[in-house]
Amino acid sequence: MKAKTVPPIKLIAAYGLDEKKLASLSLFCDRENIKLRPVYAGEEGLTAGELCRPAGQVQSSAPGQAGECLIFAGFDRAGLSQTVDALRQEDIRVALKAVLTPSNAGWTLGALLQELAREHEYMSARGGAK
Repeated sequence: MKAKTVPPIKLIAAYGLDEKKLASLSLFCDRENIKLRPVYAGEEGLTAGELCRPAGQVQSSAPGQAGECLIFAGFDRAGLSQTVDALRQEDIRVALKAVLTPSNAGWTLGALLQELAREHEYMSARGGAK
């Protein structure tokens, strides 16, 4: 008997989005069968790996870091590219994006946001970021 492989759950962890953008992203994710994990202010100390689990959402009234970020988990290269293109077509634009990897799974959201902002600034200065 062959073992059945279960495809990974596609999940987007979304940080810092305003209500309107989060609602649009939620509709998009429902339509595309992608789990959405809103990330709230006060969760910046959690790791990227912790944030990319659907359970355990905690909302805090603590002020968060500035900026928006999407973290993609469970996507293959083609699926990620299609999803990012579809988000752009839906006019759901978020400058800072990351893919959950073994390397960044242990980074706190705060550290990840700082690194993404640094990379985005570097790419923007060279005309590469959109």
